[in-house]
Amino acid sequence: MGSAAAVSLAAGARGEEAPLVFGVIADAQYADLEPKGTRFYRNSPAKIRAAAEAFNRRGVACVLNLGDTIERDFASFDAALSAFGAIGTPVHHLLGNHDFEVDDALKAKVPSRLGLKDRYSAFTRGGVRFLMLDGTELGPVPHPAGSDARRAAEERVAALKAKGLKQAVPWGGGIGAEQLAWMERECDAAAKAGERVVCACHYPLWPDGDAHNLYNDAGVRALLARRREIVAWFAGHNHKGGFGEFEGVPCVTFRGMVETADTTAYAIVTMRGGTLEIEGVGREPSRRLDLRA
Repeated sequence: MGSAAAVSLAAGARGEEAPLVFGVIADAQYADLEPKGTRFYRNSPAKIRAAAEAFNRRGVACVLNLGDTIERDFASFDAALSAFGAIGTPVHHLLGNHDFEVDDALKAKVPSRLGLKDRYSAFTRGGVRFLMLDGTELGPVPHPAGSDARRAAEERVAALKAKGLKQAVPWGGGIGAEQLAWMERECDAAAKAGERVVCACHYPLWPDGDAHNLYNDAGVRALLARRREIVAWFAGHNHKGGFGEFEGVPCVTFRGMVETADTTAYAIVTMRGGTLEIEGVGREPSRRLDLRA
């Protein structure tokens, strides 16, 4: 019997809620490139495989890959996803801005290359509903140069920049109205099922003023404040990491795995009762956080 199943049976025998244990990786950003600054692109597959060994030993229920699987070039997905294939449990990928740094003719194929049927989706594990969000939706990068969608996104960035928004950059992104409405419906379903909701997005949401945040971070935070089912926001994108609480919701930005030649960054997360325990590895700090009721 696997370790996760054994834990579940033991907890059930005591009448307790079984802990949910899952892995998190952010910004592996593999490419066959020479190092640039602190980013060592070629080292990421080995780091992913080392994380896979740890995840497999712990019997995690699933793994969240928070985006930027590659640095650039569509062919980079081959080595990166091969390394993720060493993980013996479902891996749920997010879209990141660097994942679209490919030839224009291949941009539309990026989601399917990551195994995504839809650009955003939900799944449930252990009484927790995970919303895997598409933070790239409103940004220019996913669209071919010269396309109507690219021009509209570039105009959006220019308008936001004119308003002094720090995150109004070409490699940024936001969550559109249709996706926000979908989040509301998923929260309704979670409330009906008695589930808690964890949001995962490539882009951070909090602290305010971070130049890595979603374009429309304030609007998305309003949803968090309104929907009490949401208990955490997980993000990548800012390789330095970050943390803050908004309306009692811990907003954790996980550090980029691509950084440094030989020190990794990933985490094993345990949700147990009203707590969230992050066991950081390498550059990722460990945290014990309370979840709002």
